[in-house]
Amino acid sequence: MKSQTYITTSWDDGHPMDLRVAALLAKYGIAGTFYVPAATDLGTITAAQLRELIPDFEIGAHTLHHVDLTRVSDRTAWQEITDSKAWVEGNTGVSCACFCPPLGRYKNVHLHMIRKAAYLGLRSVELLSLDLPRQQAGLLLMPTTVQAFPHRFSAFAGNAIKRRAMANLWRYVIHGRGAEWSVMAESLLRHAIARGGVFHLWGHSWELQDATQWQRLKDVLCLMGDFVRQAPALTNGQLCRLSMPSVIGLDQAARAANTAAAGG
Repeated sequence: MKSQTYITTSWDDGHPMDLRVAALLAKYGIAGTFYVPAATDLGTITAAQLRELIPDFEIGAHTLHHVDLTRVSDRTAWQEITDSKAWVEGNTGVSCACFCPPLGRYKNVHLHMIRKAAYLGLRSVELLSLDLPRQQAGLLLMPTTVQAFPHRFSAFAGNAIKRRAMANLWRYVIHGRGAEWSVMAESLLRHAIARGGVFHLWGHSWELQDATQWQRLKDVLCLMGDFVRQAPALTNGQLCRLSMPSVIGLDQAARAANTAAAGG
């Protein structure tokens, strides 16, 4: 008997183009978590637009000023981690469960800060994974499967070697060698549907625009939408609750998965 398959997506930086991503997600019935800082050099959605996303999507924290945590003092990192949670909750009226470090960069000390700030999960930039969130330092760390961006092989190799995740690199050999990211996404999604696991698509809306990837995204989301009854579409927070060791967490996540599968 195969394991259950889940679908999730996440989108970083809070760029105004995120609204276009949200419209596509809604069209195909796909859940999404948007990691939104208060400000970036490229601009962010307004507080009013942020609130408009809330009925259908999850908002995660991405620091206040989109800072690389590994390049600032511990004091500044702590402020960025805690204040971004407060900023999201203050603007949405909803608890902020998940954090994503800008550029995917963090140290072990930051994991403890993120846990102390009362986040449930951290989304990393690990690629080519089909795993559920993993427990580490009191947090649930979420890897990803595919980024909606045309990477070279060297990027995938470096990503896997850094994490000593050779199984991820093998998935590239099987599913993605020489292929467009959208082709690789389709292959990995079908593999996850057949074998079980988590298919996690992520990206930046401004990169989709700059690299002219909107049609590929639309094609992948359309395919994902075809599978949502077999593979419930969850937010990153729902996925983390699914992975909680407590009976309460599993019960809550199961209800969320059943609701998503029913189209509710």
